[in-house]
Amino acid sequence: MDVHAPHEPIHTVGDFFLHLATITVGLLIALALEGLVGVVHRRHLLHQAEANLHVELNLNRATTAKDEQQLNRTAAEIATNIQILTALKNHQTPTGTLDFNWFWNSTQSAAWDTARDTGAIALMPYETAQGYSIVYGQQSFVNQQALVYIHDLHHSADAMQARKLADLQPADLDKMIANSQEALVDLNYLRELCTSLDRIYKSAAEGL
Repeated sequence: MDVHAPHEPIHTVGDFFLHLATITVGLLIALALEGLVGVVHRRHLLHQAEANLHVELNLNRATTAKDEQQLNRTAAEIATNIQILTALKNHQTPTGTLDFNWFWNSTQSAAWDTARDTGAIALMPYETAQGYSIVYGQQSFVNQQALVYIHDLHHSADAMQARKLADLQPADLDKMIANSQEALVDLNYLRELCTSLDRIYKSAAEGL
């Protein structure tokens, strides 16, 4: 913001005060315009953040629903694995095939991260910001537990190492059964977290 010297010389006190008034009015107008630009920018930033968060949460909710469906199928597969391995341990003929496949799509947080980094979260009412924080916090818990469950599944199949079932020793079977049971426990905990996240999504949709 520049303040320029008068183009004409000041000869009287009246000229001085007129020039001073002109400068003051100009400064006030410039400050008002600058403040207005700031208000418009913050409002645009807030609206953009809210729109992005709304889209991201809807996508994450759909992703979580699909993940839950797959968890139900994987839980049944793990239970079948335990039955097969237990039958082999007891020298019985198992039915079915071992399956250590998994499917998981993590929820995203790009809109939340961007809103936080740009300061848009600070422009929201406290209750709104707290609501989003709860949602994304729970999503983080779910994603972390999903990594534990996926690791468990891989660990359950370690003893196979491209070997045939007939080649597995009793110690191998015991280890695979124990690891599969652990995977099932962690999967069930993951399902509970997803169920909690569903409730939080519903609450967020009603309150945000």
